[in-house]
Amino acid sequence: MGQSPLSVKIVPDALSEHLLGREFVYLVTHNGERSHVVALRPTINAATLRFEQTGRTPLANVASHQLVTLTWAPCDEKYTHEHARYSVVADGVAVVDGEAIIVTVTNAVLHRPA
Repeated sequence: MGQSPLSVKIVPDALSEHLLGREFVYLVTHNGERSHVVALRPTINAATLRFEQTGRTPLANVASHQLVTLTWAPCDEKYTHEHARYSVVADGVAVVDGEAIIVTVTNAVLHRPA
């Protein structure tokens, strides 16, 4: 038997189906010069994620640069589903909504270590 694939594409609208056992996500924003990473727990509706209490830096970054990256770590050992050892990595377009950030996922993959 061969090794499992390195990456598995996820349909953005089905993202939540792949998040069982993943407590939080790293939201990566940038200001054109440097990246900023924050760990958050969003609410999810299909391919749309809403982040509350992000802090000032992500809000400022998204206001000027809408492209973001989202990364969920692999699940802990108690989860044994097919892709539990894969990270979930997604790209999205973000907008500021008051004190929240709303991200629409445009592309997502399950990714395992090489």
